[in-house]
Amino acid sequence: MKSIDRIPTSKLQRASKLVTTGAKVGVNYIKYYGEKISKTKDIAKENLNKNNAEDIYGGLKQLKGSALKVAQMLSMEKNLLPRAYVEKFSLAQFSVPPLSSPLVVKTFKKYFGKAPEVIFDEFDANSVNAASIGQVHKAKKNGKVLAVKIQYPGVADSIKSDLALVKPIALRMFNIKPKGAEKYFKEVEDKLTEETD
Repeated sequence: MKSIDRIPTSKLQRASKLVTTGAKVGVNYIKYYGEKISKTKDIAKENLNKNNAEDIYGGLKQLKGSALKVAQMLSMEKNLLPRAYVEKFSLAQFSVPPLSSPLVVKTFKKYFGKAPEVIFDEFDANSVNAASIGQVHKAKKNGKVLAVKIQYPGVADSIKSDLALVKPIALRMFNIKPKGAEKYFKEVEDKLTEETD
């Protein structure tokens, strides 16, 4: 799986990525209306859902953090989303592209003032596993084998702004009732705040 060399961390960069993803979804709808003429409505709708799920997941996995965590949590609500979204968003639980080795080292230097090789006796810059808000690396220190979890840059700072951007899109695209959604998104925010603390 290809690694990621940078994560958008500012509100503007993250909003821009969502706008780009929204444009792709718009193109998918144009294709959908064209397909409705030449194919059955069900096939056209299935293609729309598949293409939208692919493009939305593609955008969210580059953002990582709370935006991707929302997709992961939505995928667990099997009756809430069409099958194509559940299948694609469930990848956020176990198949997320990791940060590149140079970005891992840069993150260490930013937060610890040292490269990981200085902190640990051995450090594998290639992750063992990557998820929505962080990834895990093998390391050794004083003969002990360690699992080192690295939180993605900007994740903790972007929780509120990400949810503010993702929430209206999710409500509209998936026809989620705003009444129950408030509690759901508050739960997501609380869980993310706890995980990133």
